[in-house]
Amino acid sequence: MRRRLNIKGKIAVAVLLVTMLVLLFGLTGMSKKNTSSSDEKVVQPTPLETLSYTFEPMKAFADSTLNQSVIVEQRNKEELARQQAVAEQNQADQEQHAIYLTFDDGPSKVSHQLLNTLDKYQMKATFFMLGLNMKDHSDVVKRMKNEGFGLGLHGITHQAGKIYANPAAPVKEMTKDQQILVDIAGVKSKLVRLPYGSVPYLTEDMRDLLREKDFKIWDWNVDSRDWELKNKQYVQQTIEEIQQLEQAGETPVILMHDRPETVQHLSTLLNYIRKQGYQTKVLTNDMPAITFPCEGRCYSIN
Repeated sequence: MRRRLNIKGKIAVAVLLVTMLVLLFGLTGMSKKNTSSSDEKVVQPTPLETLSYTFEPMKAFADSTLNQSVIVEQRNKEELARQQAVAEQNQADQEQHAIYLTFDDGPSKVSHQLLNTLDKYQMKATFFMLGLNMKDHSDVVKRMKNEGFGLGLHGITHQAGKIYANPAAPVKEMTKDQQILVDIAGVKSKLVRLPYGSVPYLTEDMRDLLREKDFKIWDWNVDSRDWELKNKQYVQQTIEEIQQLEQAGETPVILMHDRPETVQHLSTLLNYIRKQGYQTKVLTNDMPAITFPCEGRCYSIN
């Protein structure tokens, strides 16, 4: 009998414990629910229009020494790659005894005469052209394309105060110039030559934006100085620089201009080039560009 009572007592105690546990968990659940409900009231979603954003951390990083060092490192890598590619191109050009004739500022009223002279000597050239001039002489642009001449971009205004006005100004002018060439000749050229050359007004930021748009900045290594001499003296000046580059094992890229004084004496220069056995070639989108590096010489015009 005592044994049975003990069992019943144990059962009763067990039932009591279970009941207490159920009540305890129930109370705990209600507490959590109330707490959750209370929290939900406190952290109601803030309407989107009332949220405030700040770009200060992003701007701070952009201006930070760390970010600037990353940019400089990337520029140095790209410059090294360009120099290596130029060296490889130069080696191939030396084997072909190549030379590159380039003319800025056209097309003009003497462009057909210029092309006739080149055709007479069976030579090719690359033309860096201004957008408004292309519109005025679209027939010349089409002839250049049809006869296999190189087509490049020289901007719109040719005014230093405008094309170098801010970091985005050069790429805007070249993009507009590029579209004009596409509209006239169906050619999308990546070749750009900045008015007055890429040093000193084309800053590093301007160069970055041009590269982002896949433009290639072309300068030169022979300055004919036809823009300054304006007579046949430019021919002798050009020949002397060609000879210096030949001794140095470098392929000449000659800067000239689409103007009457240059065209008038061009035959003399072309005759020299032919006698020396040079092969004239055109610049293409795929070629690495000869570019003047800043090396601390570039600064904003404003």
